[in-house]
Amino acid sequence: MKVIALGNRLRGDDAIGPVILDRLKEIDLPIPLCFIEAGSDAFTLLEHLSDSEPVLLIDSAQMGCQTGTIRVFDLNKNFVMSENLISLHGFSFAEVLSIAHSLGPVAPCKIIGVQPKSIEFGQPLSPEVEEAIPEILNVIIEEAKANAEKSFDYR
Repeated sequence: MKVIALGNRLRGDDAIGPVILDRLKEIDLPIPLCFIEAGSDAFTLLEHLSDSEPVLLIDSAQMGCQTGTIRVFDLNKNFVMSENLISLHGFSFAEVLSIAHSLGPVAPCKIIGVQPKSIEFGQPLSPEVEEAIPEILNVIIEEAKANAEKSFDYR
């Protein structure tokens, strides 16, 4: 499974994806994962969405929720995405996903969205988003375990 972080380390809570990758690299994981820091351009995801290996994206997402709220979006379950829901970046994730679908089958993909407080340049993670990190790590580990179990289910 590929764990892909979107975000800009210099923009407050938009750094949550890269920060999560840093934390994942520090812990002993029960399942091997491939880590990719994709920066802040969603277009870089196209090659990964066009692959067959499952993808788990981590990004800040304007969802209209309380700061630090975590939501998991499964793109393989008839998920309808608003143009502005997922990415805070220039090239919209919805556009990239549409392009990937036009090219052929899309990898199994889930997005872990984290509601930011501020994405201003030069700011650290907000305390609310910082407090959500343990839960985000647990979600990733559980998703990785579930994905590994599916890989070995030959029924």
